[in-house]
Amino acid sequence: MAQMTSQERITAALEGREVDHIPFCPFLAYIWEHFPQDIQDAGQLAFHHLVGADPLWRGAPCPVRAVPPEMETRRVEDDRHILEETTTPVGTLRQQWTKSKTGNTAFLVEHPLKREQDFQVMLWLEEHTRFELDLGPFHEHMAGAGAEGVSIGMLVPRCKTAFQSMIESYVGTEELVYALADYPDTVETLWRTMAENNLRAAQLALEAEYTYYLTWEDSGTQNYSPALYERYISPEIREWCALLEANGKHYIQHACGHVRGLLGYMQADGVHTVESLSPPPTGNISLREARQRLGSGVGIIGGIEPTMFLQLSLEELGPYVEQVIADGSGGPFVLANSDSCPPGVTVEKFRLVADIAKSAR
Repeated sequence: MAQMTSQERITAALEGREVDHIPFCPFLAYIWEHFPQDIQDAGQLAFHHLVGADPLWRGAPCPVRAVPPEMETRRVEDDRHILEETTTPVGTLRQQWTKSKTGNTAFLVEHPLKREQDFQVMLWLEEHTRFELDLGPFHEHMAGAGAEGVSIGMLVPRCKTAFQSMIESYVGTEELVYALADYPDTVETLWRTMAENNLRAAQLALEAEYTYYLTWEDSGTQNYSPALYERYISPEIREWCALLEANGKHYIQHACGHVRGLLGYMQADGVHTVESLSPPPTGNISLREARQRLGSGVGIIGGIEPTMFLQLSLEELGPYVEQVIADGSGGPFVLANSDSCPPGVTVEKFRLVADIAKSAR
């Protein structure tokens, strides 16, 4: 078979067609900033060339931007905390992050929606937010690194379903469950409005020349039950899948957590490919069982468990990756380290995985 370009190879793999070899599409989140400065300066496309991998640009620029209403925002930051207050005509929302020096990041420790009144303030914001098509970042990406490989566009500016956004960014799992019990109508009114805004943005996003779209859905039952997924997340994803498929495009679901209890919903909703699927201990289902459950009709991107990628020696990593490839076979499959890469994984390990993938079909 003639040698394929990265774009041809990844696309064929995602569609379950014959490939010249299995594509290896590394996920560089968390490790990139820990690589030597010369590698960072050269850029991620050059890194793919260095190790012999295929570029898959997850979450390429969203072609839609949200334009919120006029409001007053106050932000106070010191060495340990970030405090942000948003004042609207109907009330003020407050949220706070704690910084982690070792992780070079900040963790949300105070969600903005804590009382029923806060949900109503958020509803006002959603009702007064408009969306605009903005293809500038898309064209800039495609003229640069996106010219090679495959770009999976971000479908909505919020980057998640409405309910997942409530869990991660606005309310938190425990408090959201309490809110659904205490004032369900208020919560569901906001949820529906957020989902409607997401769908409005997704309709605009169709204007970009992406074939595949995703959101940072972070699917996993560590944060909610399958019943909550079925009630609040599945309907929105089903709408996205139907919209995209009707326009010759596809939805790829970022599912980096415990998905054993969710794969059936994803398949029924029309998800084209499950991305960042990881076996234990990061996930809770083996790659082989996931393939058996999804059958040959749903694609998988992932398979290399992050801690294994870090802890296995080069001699141990080779047979492990060969088994990952075997377990992912039987349907569309793209080899990748699942979701993130712990700092400490060496360039040599990426090169080894790419070499193994080049000998597999």
